[in-house]
Amino acid sequence: MRRLRLLIVFPLCLSLTISGCGLQGLLGNKNKTSSTAKGGTQTIMAVSLDETDPNKLLITKGIDDLAKKENVQVKYLDQSAAGTESPLKGAKILIYQGGNVSILQKSQTEKIPVLALTQLPPGVKPEGIITPDQEKAGELMAQTLVSKVSEGQVIILQGDPTESGSQERLAGNKAILSKYPKLTVQTIASSTGSESVAKQGLVDFLQKNPGKVQGILAHTEKLAVQAGEVLKQTQLDKKIILVGGQANVTSLERMASGVQVGDVDTSPYLQGVNAYQWAQKIIKKEPLEVNDSITSEQGEIPAKIIQVKAVTPENLAVVQKSYTKTMQSAQQDKKQTEEKAKKEQKGDQASQGDSKKDESKAGAAQGSSGGGEKQAEGKTGTIPPGVEKVTERIKTETTRDYLDAQGKVIGTEKTTNDQVKTVPPDMLKQQAEQPKDAKTDQGDQSSQDKGTGK
Repeated sequence: MRRLRLLIVFPLCLSLTISGCGLQGLLGNKNKTSSTAKGGTQTIMAVSLDETDPNKLLITKGIDDLAKKENVQVKYLDQSAAGTESPLKGAKILIYQGGNVSILQKSQTEKIPVLALTQLPPGVKPEGIITPDQEKAGELMAQTLVSKVSEGQVIILQGDPTESGSQERLAGNKAILSKYPKLTVQTIASSTGSESVAKQGLVDFLQKNPGKVQGILAHTEKLAVQAGEVLKQTQLDKKIILVGGQANVTSLERMASGVQVGDVDTSPYLQGVNAYQWAQKIIKKEPLEVNDSITSEQGEIPAKIIQVKAVTPENLAVVQKSYTKTMQSAQQDKKQTEEKAKKEQKGDQASQGDSKKDESKAGAAQGSSGGGEKQAEGKTGTIPPGVEKVTERIKTETTRDYLDAQGKVIGTEKTTNDQVKTVPPDMLKQQAEQPKDAKTDQGDQSSQDKGTGK
């Protein structure tokens, strides 16, 4: 995939670590002035991420940390985002990394601009793309390997070859490996969801070339995991070097245990930060801070390339601490968001329950006259002699069913109201002075009301 360099990379912005240190420097004083006043129209950003990305939570944290400083709602779409109501309703932009492809079609139908993240989406020309430097990542992977071995066979476990990022990473691998004539390279590609095919291909190649393979470069975390499993099962984990290309908490733990010798930090937190910033600029029709462009079938796409760095045994402790700390913070944020959503849901249900109780009380008050009289009359239909005070007990039970669009009950709520009221003395006096026939007619009417549910 050809690249056209447009501007030089801003080293200050792109040298930030995943932990977000120096984020305020990246944002400058913008946050102080860009917040929308409370009560204003809230901007909605739709975000569809790749569910298989091991750093998905870190990307969301980069987005959320900025969104919460402004009057912006981030709407995350999952694989099932579909139905009668468009999941993009109200959204001003779609940040797309992966997920339900139909979301892309809806974005075109509803004329919602798309910002690509990590890789170019199929069949759509995005307004721009935020991506780690894929070619540089491939070079760093290969440099780590050749620092350990310089001859023999090397296997490249490539990601989906139809993705632009995968091709660039492969180009970076080969640019370094080609400098070592004693190394022979075997590439095993795998499309998304067919990593098991790559795993079997690796097993077959190792069996056909016993003792010849010296190293494996795994482009994605899923491929690195499978390569590690194969090496362990074949007892080659101490003989063949494994280098990953997508650092995450789990892969860094493998490095710490000696299963893997290298990785590449693609700064997922900064990917989220920059995706949010570019999304805002696109919404506001402001100029983008372009430092590259990527050629696609739809033409040149403005790009923001995020700097990457090699993870080696020398800097492993620092990088691992940074990833772990950011992940823990992201998990805490996610937990708080879920708890807040549950409280709001309970609050809405309680409010609806109170409203129903008020209606029940109003109905009970309207029917208290007839019902009270019948209770006071007892079997004889008259108020017993010597009565100075009359109380009436009203007990109501309300059952509420919550139904989905198909009419299926998905939740039930029951509320009970037990109320004791005192009949006013004037009413007692009026009842005592009423003719017996009138009282009987009123009691019959009360019975009819109860029978008809009034």
